[in-house]
Amino acid sequence: MRSIIKAALLAALPIEMVNFWVVGYPAGSTGLSSVSRSAALALQWYLFHLPGIFASDHSVYLRAHSRLESVVLFLAGFIDTALLLAAILWAARLALVTLRKLSSPMKHAH
Repeated sequence: MRSIIKAALLAALPIEMVNFWVVGYPAGSTGLSSVSRSAALALQWYLFHLPGIFASDHSVYLRAHSRLESVVLFLAGFIDTALLLAAILWAARLALVTLRKLSSPMKHAH
């Protein structure tokens, strides 16, 4: 399980960097790229950064300090991306183990 978490954290960092700095904040008036105008990417961005959006919505301090708000949004997206990747890796590993057990020659010997 530890290797899954480590792999998910390592893979989530570049994904979130691209997601945060290339896609940017979809509702912002100055998108960093035309990619940020995609409805599917905007929906994904909002879902992955939802905890950070809630935090900044409920905190006057965060709204007053845009750099700190950006850090909170980045961390929320990073953690959510890592959790999703860990779930995908865990499910893939479980599927591979199950397939190995089903195709084992010892299973047919009984």
